[in-house]
Amino acid sequence: MSFQNFINKIGKSHLIYAQVRKDGKIIEDWSRFASKPRFESYSAAKTFAGIGVGIAIDEGLISLDEKIIDSFKEESYDVTNPYAYDITVRDMLTMSSGLSNTLFWKDGWERKHEQDWTRYFFKKGQFENKPGSTFLYNNANTYMLGRLIEKKSGQNLLEYLRYRLFEPLEFHNPEWLHCPMGHTVAANSLMINVDEMGNLGQMLCNGGVYKNKRIVSKAFVKDMMTQHIEVPTETVPRYSNVKMGYGYFLWIDSMHKCGFLWGIWGQYCIVIPEKNIVIATQAFYDEDGGSNGEYKPSPMREILWQELVSEYC
Repeated sequence: MSFQNFINKIGKSHLIYAQVRKDGKIIEDWSRFASKPRFESYSAAKTFAGIGVGIAIDEGLISLDEKIIDSFKEESYDVTNPYAYDITVRDMLTMSSGLSNTLFWKDGWERKHEQDWTRYFFKKGQFENKPGSTFLYNNANTYMLGRLIEKKSGQNLLEYLRYRLFEPLEFHNPEWLHCPMGHTVAANSLMINVDEMGNLGQMLCNGGVYKNKRIVSKAFVKDMMTQHIEVPTETVPRYSNVKMGYGYFLWIDSMHKCGFLWGIWGQYCIVIPEKNIVIATQAFYDEDGGSNGEYKPSPMREILWQELVSEYC
């Protein structure tokens, strides 16, 4: 009854979708809408972008250790902080780019007023930390990796992934917002439904394969789902002494041996490879806003972990 308990505790006024897959098959499925329309996935979109980075690495377009600034020299002529010159693809994937200020939040001033976000990143980014040393969750990292793939491939991130990721995942005609210059936002603003989110989770659970088609290398998925840095503020629900970790645009709960996508207001896709379980939810459940654009997870995470993650782990 844990699935029904979860729905009852969250409340149907908050929940949009909930789904559980076991061994690749949907075993529990609740939807507010029969037609399953798409909704904003918020930061769950970052994991889709992370898979895009893995595909670009597989194709030899980029590498984990290349420096971002090498591809944007025309934008960085007046950058004086040496840390800005050392940021690698790996640093951005792990949210340890060295930035000490957050950029391009949904409610950020620059998102409403600045046209050239790449230029703004180099001009207004405060690079006070050595890359790779400090975790700071930041939309700028995902956006810039999308821009890097665009530089190397000649296609914005949405078009680059259309037939490499979305179509193989049965995610047809994807909708992903662009910035004022026409570049994919990447960090959020991807419209999705629970089946499409679950398909991505299943692909991760399968080590990069979906319905017998390899989408991204097994090695990258393993690396993506490995903790590379500890998150200073997030803890595993009910275990305040156990810190969450971060892989490549993927949150890591090492206690339950799972990785998960997380978008504010209740967008989750939890992947438990050892059990071949994928849990996906979409909701609009209040979260506590913090200072400097930081968000604390709503009570929904506690309920989700209690009723579903712990049940299947």
